[in-house]
Amino acid sequence: MRNILRRIAMVLPVGLALVGCADINEPAAGSVTVGASPYVRGDLGTLTYRAVDMLLAGAPQVTAETPLIVGSISDAYHVETSSALGNIVADMIRTRIAQDGHKASEFRLRNAVSFNNGEGEFLLSRNRRALMPPPNAAAIVTGTYAASSEKVYVSIKLISSTDAHILSGADFVMPLRDVLGLLHST
Repeated sequence: MRNILRRIAMVLPVGLALVGCADINEPAAGSVTVGASPYVRGDLGTLTYRAVDMLLAGAPQVTAETPLIVGSISDAYHVETSSALGNIVADMIRTRIAQDGHKASEFRLRNAVSFNNGEGEFLLSRNRRALMPPPNAAAIVTGTYAASSEKVYVSIKLISSTDAHILSGADFVMPLRDVLGLLHST
């Protein structure tokens, strides 16, 4: 027992010194650490990807074969609304889930291409009549965001579609100035 305590006493200061040398200005990287502090420096994409990594790591029962859908991230004060911020975070979540090899469906997909002269061809819609039938999903990713005078708080959850049980969750915080232009309602 004494030998173990001596080894811990020798290794602990080195480990603490290495932790203290971390560059706080370096963007956050992917994480498999569940329950880490929600405040991590980085841009919106990095923080969203890290949150999705934590979300999936926290729900090992959700395998690559588990069908998932992602809803818009709602305004915490008005959960029936979102903004460009909530929609781009949801799109980044879909991207990260697909990158991780999970089955994610796009339920905004049109049943036919929409052609707009001078603007392009569009395959996504929010018009229910123009959409393909909704996909089946075993779990849903959704969440909320709220802005204070200086920060924006984002909370995402992975929820069972059969019983509304929260399987996993992750949060992050970022400076308001970085996303202010995305907060107008859609």
